[in-house]
Amino acid sequence: MSYKDILVYLDDGDSNSERVKAAFLLAKLHNAHLTGVTLASVKPRHLKIADTKAETRISQVEAEDRAKGFTELAKEQGIESDCRVIKGGMGEAAYKFAQFARNFDLLMLRQANPNNKNFALIKAVTEEVILYSGRPIYFMPYIGAHRIPCKKAMIAWDGSPPATRAVHDALPMLQHIEKVTILVAQEGKKKTEKGQLLASNLVTHLKRHGVNAKVRRVTTGSFDVPTVLLNEIAENDIDFLVMGGYGTPNLKQKIFGGVTRTLLSSMVIPVFMSH
Repeated sequence: MSYKDILVYLDDGDSNSERVKAAFLLAKLHNAHLTGVTLASVKPRHLKIADTKAETRISQVEAEDRAKGFTELAKEQGIESDCRVIKGGMGEAAYKFAQFARNFDLLMLRQANPNNKNFALIKAVTEEVILYSGRPIYFMPYIGAHRIPCKKAMIAWDGSPPATRAVHDALPMLQHIEKVTILVAQEGKKKTEKGQLLASNLVTHLKRHGVNAKVRRVTTGSFDVPTVLLNEIAENDIDFLVMGGYGTPNLKQKIFGGVTRTLLSSMVIPVFMSH
């Protein structure tokens, strides 16, 4: 299995170069076509004057420069690529991005940095793409990833349809990872026999795809699931997390479940998510 058509989001943030580097590695590994996408509505980082017209003009020029630079760099790397600049304000750009993203095997996005002037735009794009693209997403943390390519993966497993879809969408990546742990988190006295049974079946299923995985069962105790996941990531040197993305288009104010929301805001490693 492999990805043949990968999309990567481009901007002028500090994490951009590392995200592009990861995209190049994946494109080479899977012999995939790589498409860069950037937004003309990304606000210039160093513009100090409050001039809307100047900001719009500079944003457009910088977007075109990013697209050109990406295409040239991909050519130097011997990667088949193209790039697209999406125009429009925050809502329009997010909608166009989600629609455009539907015809790719994998999307590579960035975590929104609350200290970035484009935080609202990136957050809007993230929400729209998760809900409406129907495609798996590889999120890169804005603090960067400490190990690319990844070596140790953890699957946050609860037996749900979103988690199931995420695992199967991630198979082309899991097949190249050295160690895979299936984490089943038991909350208090809540019965998890069904989830554990599914985890055992998942081990067998993954082995048939060339993925050697082991189940790890933990009890959350007084902690919530996101805290347990983050602790497990730190204690076991995990550098890649696979999980389901939760949320419904009809309840936009509850776009993400607690686990998804917390991990996207506290992301310390790349997160692979499907909705």
